[in-house]
Amino acid sequence: MSLSYWEIKSWLTNINFTIVGSGIVGLNCALQLKNRFPKANILVLEKGTLPQGASTKNAGFACFGSLSEILDIPKMMLFSL
Repeated sequence: MSLSYWEIKSWLTNINFTIVGSGIVGLNCALQLKNRFPKANILVLEKGTLPQGASTKNAGFACFGSLSEILDIPKMMLFSL
C-alpha cells in the first residue's frame, strides 16, 4: 500500500503514541492514553480491515489458565531468579 504525500502528512506526522493492534487491549490502551493525555495524537495500527488477533479468538475473555497452572507460577518464579 502506497500512501500519498498528503496522507503521510496528515496521518503519520506529529504522533505522540502508536499502538499496534486494534483489539480489546489496543483500543483500551488508546482510550486510557487519550483520557490521561487529552491533547495527544494517538495512532492505532491494524494489519487487516478488522482485528484478527487474540481478542477475536477468545471472544474477549481473558484466559488465565487452570487453577493448577496459576498455583505453579510462584514455583516457576523461584527458578527464574
